[in-house]
Parts: sequence; C-alpha cells; structure tokens
Amino acid sequence: MLARILLIMALIVSSTAVLQGGPSVVVKIDGLITEGVAQYVKEAALFAQSINANVVIVLNTDGGFVKATEKIITVMKTSPVKFAVYVPPGGRAFSAGALILLASDVAGMGPGSAVGAASPIPKDEKVLNAVASWAASLAKGAGRNETAAELMVRDNLALSAEEALRYGVVEYSSRSLSEFLKEIGWAPGYEHSPSPLVAILMLITDPINAWVLILVGGILVLIGLTHPTFVMEGTGAAIAILGLYGMGVMGVSLTAIALIIIGVATIFLELKTGHGLLAIMGSAISALGLFLVYEGSPLVAMSVRAETVIAALIVISGLVGFYLYKIRESLKGRTALPLPEDMLGREGIVKSKVTPQGGVVLIESELWTAFSDEEIEEGARVRVVDVEGVRLKVERV
Repeated sequence: MLARILLIMALIVSSTAVLQGGPSVVVKIDGLITEGVAQYVKEAALFAQSINANVVIVLNTDGGFVKATEKIITVMKTSPVKFAVYVPPGGRAFSAGALILLASDVAGMGPGSAVGAASPIPKDEKVLNAVASWAASLAKGAGRNETAAELMVRDNLALSAEEALRYGVVEYSSRSLSEFLKEIGWAPGYEHSPSPLVAILMLITDPINAWVLILVGGILVLIGLTHPTFVMEGTGAAIAILGLYGMGVMGVSLTAIALIIIGVATIFLELKTGHGLLAIMGSAISALGLFLVYEGSPLVAMSVRAETVIAALIVISGLVGFYLYKIRESLKGRTALPLPEDMLGREGIVKSKVTPQGGVVLIESELWTAFSDEEIEEGARVRVVDVEGVRLKVERV
C-alpha cells in the first residue's frame, strides 16, 4: 500500500515536471472482452481521473461481447482522461478489440501485431451494417481512416502494424510500450490491478467459466442429494447461482439460460437410470446453451479452449452420474438395522458379562445393550424376553 501511495505521488509530480502528456495508468487486457473487463477499464479511468493521469490500454484480444465493448467505449468517450491503446508485439486487436482501438485518442502497435477482422458472427445484414457504421464513426471521431475501419467489419480486413500505420488506422508503430509512451509524450505507466471484486467479476463473466460454475454447482447439488448433508447442496446452489449471474450480466438470452438449466436438471435424472447417458445428455444440452451464448454475441467466437472444456465436462458428468447411481443402489441394497422390538424371542451370545445394570450381547451380527435379572457370563447363550427403550432384557438359554 505504501509503495502504491509513493508511486501515485510520484506520478502526480511527474505530471507537471516530466512530460507534456502527464502520467499514465496502464490497463492490460489479454483475452475476451467481458463485463468484468468493462468494469476494470471503468475502475482504472476513475483512478486515473483522481490522480490527474491518462489511461493506456495494452490490448491483446480476439474479440468479446458487444455490450461490454459498448461500455468500454462509452467510458473512453465520456471520461475526462485521455485514452491510448497499444497492441504489444505479436498481439491482436481483432473484432471488439479493433473497435476499442478505433475509439482511442491515440493508438500504436508493436512488431508482428495485427488489427481488424471485426465482421459479426453470423453475418446478419442488419448487425453488419450497424457495426460497420459504428466502426466508421469511431474512426472519424478520432481522425482515422473511415474506409479501412468499415472494411474491417464488412470484409474482415486485417492489417499488420506497418499497414495500420500506413493507412492511418494507428498513429505509431512502436517496438515496446515504453517506446510508445515516450513517442506520445506520456510518463512511464503505472499498471493498475483490478480490485478484488472486479477481479472476481472478470473471472465469472468469462462464458466458459460461468458455464463451468453452473455445471459444477449442479453436480455438487446432485452429490448432496445422494449424501444429504446440506453442505454440498448449499455450496452447489451458491456456485450455480454465481455462474448464472456471470451469464446474466452479459445479456444472455433466456433460451440459452433455459437450456443450461434444463441440462443440469437432466443430469439429476441420472439418479434414476445409472447408465451415465442422462448425465452426458444433460451436459450436452447445457453445452448447447453455451453455444447460444456465443451465437448471441456477434463479436466473439468459440475458441479451442472452450471446445476442450466442454468435451471434458461432458465426459466427467457422465462418469459422476454413473458412479453416484451405483453408490445410491449400493446404499439401497443394505439391510436396514432392526428395531429393538424385532429382537423379541431371538437368541444370541453374551459378548460382555450381562448383569442387572447392563452388558453386551451379539444377536444376528448386531451388538445390543442388554440386562438380566441374574449375572450371565461371557459366551453364554441367551434369549430376548423383553425390551425397555433400546435395551434388551435377556435370560439364559
């Protein structure tokens, strides 16, 4: 905390003494553009405003969700701080990332990086026209090449760092972030880490993570129903709700959510069959819901990671369902413990000397507390003649 305070003070001082552009707060986006990432950018913008700094976004993404992208661009356009975007060497600003770059006040790219490829998925004409005009408008507002921006959407145009500089999509081609900041006249950046709450939000709003939370939560509830303790059920329900929240904040359609819930419910039916098929079917149905999550967002596509996670969880769900069924059947097959009243007239062996105060007898493989009017030594055979509560009254045979 002390180091952070000292750094902030140094940044404030540098804003008046070092470079004309002032200090900068670095936001690193490496992955999908989600609601959590939008909150991260907003949080960084507020922090930058509080110390009179600018924000530089180090961007490496293949795309993201439209609503999250809209929120990020709204922050960039309405915040009093300046926004720069830098695509690091070998990085990408594809799809939603290209729109964020076009919205920035100044942009730069490193060697081997690329920008563009922002066509909606699927290519619905209405969505295509809307996103194309949005991209062109963002480019015009920042003094960039409107035609190139529109072609990124309509024809999936992708440009290298050199091409983007040549065609007026970015203003700088810089070998590193520090070189980029020096070229635009900003002081070396302070990397802003998300708050714990925003970090959790970034984690759960990733569609794969949210889907995994829902499925794992459902499986934990299923385990809890097999071994009732209320711990598994409560934990599983909480995890599933967290996953649903992660899906919901991204504006997922009710159809996708319904399919995911139906899939989890189908897994529960595995308790009735035990072949593992219903668990696999339930996982597949919920996976279909996840596909609709991606289908409902035109600026993001299913990744290899997503497909791998889905396949793994479908197999795991089938195995869990099968073994839970076998455990349940095993428990059902166990003979219930007899009641004390059922012992009347039955015979057994004294395992610990029986007296009027008490002792232990073995009757049909079960140990019972017993008493007698006389002392009966260990090993003697006895018969149950009465029951008092859970104690058996016996007599010598």
